[in-house]
Amino acid sequence: MKSILQTIFGHQPQERTSAPPLLREEPLAAVPAGAAAALQGDIAEIALENIFQFLDLAALTGRLDVRSPANSGSFYFRNGALTHGVLRVSQRRIGEILLESNLITTDQLQECLRLREQARPPRRFGQILLDQGYIPPAKLDGSLLQQMKEAFFETLSWHEGSFVFYPKLVPAPEEVQTRARIDSLLLEGMVHLDEAAD
Repeated sequence: MKSILQTIFGHQPQERTSAPPLLREEPLAAVPAGAAAALQGDIAEIALENIFQFLDLAALTGRLDVRSPANSGSFYFRNGALTHGVLRVSQRRIGEILLESNLITTDQLQECLRLREQARPPRRFGQILLDQGYIPPAKLDGSLLQQMKEAFFETLSWHEGSFVFYPKLVPAPEEVQTRARIDSLLLEGMVHLDEAAD
């Protein structure tokens, strides 16, 4: 079955089959006991962008778990909009995004990393940045949205693996949530993958 991306661009995006250097492992939330899957399938048969579009059009709320041979991830939806997403293997931490955007300095990054390691109980890196006054909330939200987009765009290149959707599952209270429209993300993702293929 042709995906939206194949129909528009006429080529199959290349999936990353091996992790590039400087990656980090991000633990994914476990599926709660008793949670029942409402939708599941094979990415080779139903492309992920079609699943994303279906969740959008049906205005569903819940969690989509996706898995490829090289990676896996979880994406949360509220009434069809994407609110949170993370990959198990991800290239960029939020600190890297902020640093590359010149929103924080290397010294500020190192200080906040040190404070996070010393914090008992554990504290979120973004909250430490806010508490230190190094970044306003709006800039942090923008960087978290960028991080979620990068995870979303990465999955659009997957053409084998599986997906499972659990309705009504929501992120843990401590997870920062943003909001992004799927149609806008798919259009941006098409451009992103086309540029990566050149």
